[in-house]
Amino acid sequence: MSLLILAIVGVRNEQIHIRRCLSDLIRDGIDVALLDNGSTDATLSIAREFLGRGLVFIRHLPWTGALSMRAILEAKAEIAAATGYDWFIHADADEWFCSPWPEADLAAAIARVDHDGFNCINFTELTFVPVGDEDFEAEGYSARMTTYYFYQPRYPQLMRAWKAGEGLSNVDSGGHLITGREICLCPTDFYMRHYIVLSEGHAKRKYLNRNFAEEELARGWHANRVSIAPQKLRVPPAPVLRSLPHAASMEFDLSRPVAKHFWLW
Repeated sequence: MSLLILAIVGVRNEQIHIRRCLSDLIRDGIDVALLDNGSTDATLSIAREFLGRGLVFIRHLPWTGALSMRAILEAKAEIAAATGYDWFIHADADEWFCSPWPEADLAAAIARVDHDGFNCINFTELTFVPVGDEDFEAEGYSARMTTYYFYQPRYPQLMRAWKAGEGLSNVDSGGHLITGREICLCPTDFYMRHYIVLSEGHAKRKYLNRNFAEEELARGWHANRVSIAPQKLRVPPAPVLRSLPHAASMEFDLSRPVAKHFWLW
C-alpha cells in the first residue's frame, strides 16, 4: 500500500506561481489541498483547472487586511486533522520541494524516510533571485532562473514535512520547526527551491506596504520582512550568490550559508 502524502499550500494572489507549484507537486506524486487567503487575482481560476487531477480541494480563509501566519497554520492543521493522509507538507506557492535522491521523486523519497523510521524532514533552502535588471516575471521562470544563495540562519531551519498521527505540529514555530514529544528527524535534508522574487518590481509589490498581524510582530515573527527600504529590493551582485549550470541542476553549492535575505545585506 503506497504512502498518502498531502501538501497543504497557502496562497494569496499567487497567479504567477500557482500553476508551476501545483504541477511540480502533483508530478512528484503528492496530492494538494489549497488554502486560499482571499485572493483577488487569477489564482483560484488557475487552481481550479487542477481539481480532480491532484488538487483534492480548495478551502477558504477570509482575509482580514493583515497577514496572520498563525491563522494560516491553524487552518492548515485543521485540514490535516480532517484527512486520512500519512504525511503532510507545509508549502507556499513560491516554493518547489525536491527529493535529495535523483532516482526518487518526492513521494518515493518521503516513503523511504517513513520506511526508515523517521517522522519529519528538514529542507535546505536555496533562494533563487534575479540580479540587477533581470526580470523572470512570466510563466516558465523556474526553467530560466539559475542564480541563488544558500539561506540558513539556523539548523534545522525548515522542517516542512511530517508524519501524521504522532502529535507533531508547526504552529508555535511559525511554520519553520516541528514540535512534539517524539521527534525523529531524517538525517538527510531534502531541498527547497524558493523563488522569493522574480524581478525588482515584483519584489516591491510583494514586500512594500505589506501588513502583518500585530500580535505576531510582538512575538518577533516577520522581523526580516518589516520596513524594507525600496532601494534594497534590487538584488546586488554578491560573493554569496551562486549559479547553477542549468536551471534543472541539483549541483547546489552549500559552502557559504547566509543568515539574512538579500534586502538585509
